Amino acid sequence: MKKLSFIIAMAFLMMGVVACDIIEEPYKKENNGGGSSGGGETPDPEQVVKHVLLEDYTGVRCVNCPAAGQLALELQERYDHKVIVLSVHAGDLATFPPFNLKTPEGDEWWNFFSFQQNPIGTINRKMVNGGYAFDSPSWEEAVANSLQEEATIEMTADVTYNDVNRELKVDVVSKFLTEMPDSYSLTVCVMEDSLVGTQMTLEGSLDDYVHRHVFRTTLNGAWGEELNTAAVAPEEVFTKSYTTTLNEAYNADQCYIIAYVANAATKEVLQVVEKKIK
Repeated sequence: MKKLSFIIAMAFLMMGVVACDIIEEPYKKENNGGGSSGGGETPDPEQVVKHVLLEDYTGVRCVNCPAAGQLALELQERYDHKVIVLSVHAGDLATFPPFNLKTPEGDEWWNFFSFQQNPIGTINRKMVNGGYAFDSPSWEEAVANSLQEEATIEMTADVTYNDVNRELKVDVVSKFLTEMPDSYSLTVCVMEDSLVGTQMTLEGSLDDYVHRHVFRTTLNGAWGEELNTAAVAPEEVFTKSYTTTLNEAYNADQCYIIAYVANAATKEVLQVVEKKIK
């Protein structure tokens, strides 16, 4: 009887050991650096992809602008879309009546950056030698250098579009990966790609020129919306939502959302994300 009791007791003991092993088995959630979870483990900054915003300030009467636009496209393709291009039509050469791709925000940026000629660009709106201007021959090196920097913010964008009423909803999540001491802003833009229209070239005027990455408007003003007023802590997450009616003049099939977080004072862009509307 004692032997039977001992065997039963040992059986229950072994069951308990097995049960404990199952419960206490370690579980680690893999983080591939792709999209912010909005909480939980902080992504390793080395695993979060750094993206670069290349703004191409162009004009339909600028005969040297098509070559700059082609260079921007080549850089985007070379770096597997880690380079996000926004072509801003601004300056004296930006209109060819009645064809006009100028915007109030583009004019405001052009004046703020004190640009004088097309083509000209910004690379993450970094300042160099006291100004923001990068001429197109310097884009390649500036882009390569910016892509080597460690990401400090992880961004995702979710977009919902209603074909019937053209209602556009955008949710942007910005997760700061390290402590950040300054104030930061979020700007959300609408970009329309492959827009056909007039362009002056070295060979003459073309009526069927394909304009790439055309900046159309912002959803929250030229300088966006301020995210914080005090230092940002690691893992701090900001979620912003916007709803608008997409302009009838825009081809929804070719439109994208481009959202970026920038230093509110220096205007330097720290991270940028792009998402197709449809």
